[in-house]
Formats: sequence, C-alpha cells, structure tokens
Amino acid sequence: MATRDPDEKSKPEGTEPPAHSLHQVRAAQMRARATRWAIGKSALGTVFLIGALAYALGPDRRLPSSRLWMALLVVLSTINVGLGLRTFSRVRRRARRFWLPATILWGLLATGLLRLLVAR
Repeated sequence: MATRDPDEKSKPEGTEPPAHSLHQVRAAQMRARATRWAIGKSALGTVFLIGALAYALGPDRRLPSSRLWMALLVVLSTINVGLGLRTFSRVRRRARRFWLPATILWGLLATGLLRLLVAR
C-alpha cells in the first residue's frame, strides 16, 4: 500500500480544478438549448410547407384566397427553416455562410413544387 510523502504539501479537499468548469457546462447548456430551438423552427417550417401543399392539392386551389394562403405559408416556411439553419450553423460553427443560400434554395424549391401542383 502506498503512503503519502510527509514532505509533500497537502491540499485541502475541493481545491483542485473540476474536470469541467462551470463556463464549459453553461456553454454546453446554451448550445443544447439553441439546437432544440433550431429543431423546433425547422419542424415548424416543414409543417407550414405541408400546409401549403395541402392547399395546392385541395379542390379549390385556383381561388385567390387559396393562392394567398399558399404564398403566406411558403413565406412562413422559408423564414422558419432559415432561422433553424442559421442557428444550426452558429451552434456547429461550420458552414456559416451556407445557411442563406440553403434557405433561398428551400424557398425556390417549395415555390416551384407548388406551381407544379397548382398548374395540374
């Protein structure tokens, strides 16, 4: 059994630095909260897009009020997906400049899909 060296200065308990400092733990908590928020925004954007697709597949899709709702839902979808992508890029600290083109691409593809569905 090993014994302590009597010449070694003893440190009181609890003075050693913790494995994870409070700053690191708080930063991890904030990243987790931001990630959950981004997932929620992305899911909400998807729900808005599904709503727009429901209007596009409905029986009265050519009415002006239906087209207005589809346009509004696509805009809300694009905004929410963009906010989610921006938060993901900030949390992950990668591809910070690609969230805006990806959001624009989302909006263009959603608009193109709706135009195809309404035209048929």
